Amino acid sequence: MKKQPVILLNAAFDTYNNRECNILIGQYAERVAAAGGIPLILPVIENRELIVSSLTAADGVLLIGGKDYPAEFFGETTHPAADITRKRPRYDLWLSQYLLQDSTLPVLGICAGCQMLAIADGGKLCQHLPNADEYHRNGKFHSAAICADGWLSRSLGVAPGREFTVNSFHHQAVLGKSLQQLQVTACAADGTVEAIELPDKHRMVMGVQFHPERMDDLAPAIFGAFIANAAAYRSSRRD
Repeated sequence: MKKQPVILLNAAFDTYNNRECNILIGQYAERVAAAGGIPLILPVIENRELIVSSLTAADGVLLIGGKDYPAEFFGETTHPAADITRKRPRYDLWLSQYLLQDSTLPVLGICAGCQMLAIADGGKLCQHLPNADEYHRNGKFHSAAICADGWLSRSLGVAPGREFTVNSFHHQAVLGKSLQQLQVTACAADGTVEAIELPDKHRMVMGVQFHPERMDDLAPAIFGAFIANAAAYRSSRRD
């Protein structure tokens, strides 16, 4: 029997009951498991060598959402509206840089995970969308359009130029023109970037600004494509 692909999920690091803890919202792991993957939490340890070593156990990596990343990561000063309370953020930066520059693992980034992929690619963020409260925060649903063929288009079966519905829990966004390797593959009607991808038909490296783990209609397709690519990676490295 073929073993299911192992997916590492980066944890958040925060204080709970006055003790520092690695934290993961359960929906991420549940969606990975439902799609046929084995979810494992990667603890927040700011040690480059350990981060790299831990990836030898993985067939894919899921970068979770969460609080804002320091603007210094992309050469700017912090906007007053930014929530820079994330602890040990360099862990995510080092992990994402390695995944983009030195790894062949499939990667799915969600919300802040999408933004971190952009930062690791040398990109920048809009630190506070002017219409964030009206259009992008608190789980609001709105339309988005596929603007280039890629993993998102193929997994959802939505052709470039066609629309689909996403949810929103963010106030920052990727600045598409600042990206280096990654390309924008979906945008909201107001131009906000909703998906970025590495243009590679064999390896999924995709970030989505929305939260598919909270959407029963999109989750099976997106997580299914991610786990299928991780399974293909696992099979290729065993051959």
